Amino acid sequence: MSILDERLDKAKTICILGHQNPDGDCIGSTLAIYNYIINKYGDSKVVRPYLDEFSKKYLILPNADKISNDDKDATKFDLAIIVDSSNAERLSSYLRYFEEAKDSIIFDHHENNTFPAKVSVINPESIATCELLYPFLDKSFIDKNVAICLYTGLATDSGIFRYKATNRKTFMMAAELIDYGFDFTNLLDTIVFDNSIKQRKAQGLVFDRLKLICKGQVSYSYILDEELCELGLEKNDIDNIIVYLREIENIKVAAFAYQVGNAVFKFSLRSKFDEYNVAKFAKEHDGGGHQLAAGCMYYGDIDTISKKFEKDMAEFIESK
Repeated sequence: MSILDERLDKAKTICILGHQNPDGDCIGSTLAIYNYIINKYGDSKVVRPYLDEFSKKYLILPNADKISNDDKDATKFDLAIIVDSSNAERLSSYLRYFEEAKDSIIFDHHENNTFPAKVSVINPESIATCELLYPFLDKSFIDKNVAICLYTGLATDSGIFRYKATNRKTFMMAAELIDYGFDFTNLLDTIVFDNSIKQRKAQGLVFDRLKLICKGQVSYSYILDEELCELGLEKNDIDNIIVYLREIENIKVAAFAYQVGNAVFKFSLRSKFDEYNVAKFAKEHDGGGHQLAAGCMYYGDIDTISKKFEKDMAEFIESK
């Protein structure tokens, strides 16, 4: 019996928590665990997944509508399961559920994880939390619903199996999951490749102001809240823009900034080469992440922070 099943057996009330601004791996691992628990225990357990609002494209995943953004639940949970979160602060308004839970376990693949769970399953070599989680699930209770969620995290965090951390184990897991019989082509079209006209217009704005900085080694652009508002888009509608910026030839790093508050911008970072470890850059700028994919924060108006970011990134590039 796995350490996850040991804790599930003892718990009557369970919450599943992930990081703010959840991505495919966070949502996929949350729902994989939720569907697994339902398969194994039926309605004998109270199971509540909590995440921030996420892109509607993920509603294709089984039981995605069961995810709540209620941060005022009075339940004191027997077990808190945390996924894909490198520190407690990333749980934002749902941190209380973890702090008040009797027991806790975390599954994560971020470098320098500091999450204070009672049991930690951490492996930075895993390309996705879903990859890390898979061996801890009893295959007797994995069905198509669990498989499609695991595949979502595996595919999205590997850049659709293109990033360097992708290896034989990644493909073997993907093959096993596909055998459960879901339409993986439609899944990837829906959550990765399909874009609305509004999303394409937002991408057009971003590429219109695209700059190659740091002597052409870094692609950089941004979008403002007012522009998203005019297009009728939410922030989670633009989560794939950084992928397109990374695909520009001859660059080493891609960067995309968007507002997350008044005079507060989040920078999504992607590196093409191991030696340009963007997680280290992000850690120095109120952020974190992985070697090739990370995020950080800058504060001020867009002109000021763009100049500061270019200076900081130039120093980072030159140091390599």
